[in-house]
Amino acid sequence: MTEIILVIAVGLLCIGSFCVGAIVGQTVSKGEDIELPSINPLEAYRKHEAKKEAEAEQNKIDTIMQNIEAYNGTSAGQKDV
Repeated sequence: MTEIILVIAVGLLCIGSFCVGAIVGQTVSKGEDIELPSINPLEAYRKHEAKKEAEAEQNKIDTIMQNIEAYNGTSAGQKDV
């Protein structure tokens, strides 16, 4: 059973490699440049942290706006910021 799974996996990898090669070949034949993906985990982490901070700030602003809209002179219906 494991041999069958291994044969199927290798076959799929061969097909995937062929497709990637065909795409690269077509790109080169058109005279376009090939851009390699930049793998920089530190940069990805910084972008993720910046996105989290921006979401937190947006949630804070949304909560404040909801509190303003729900204000009726008392603290009823107000959310903590």
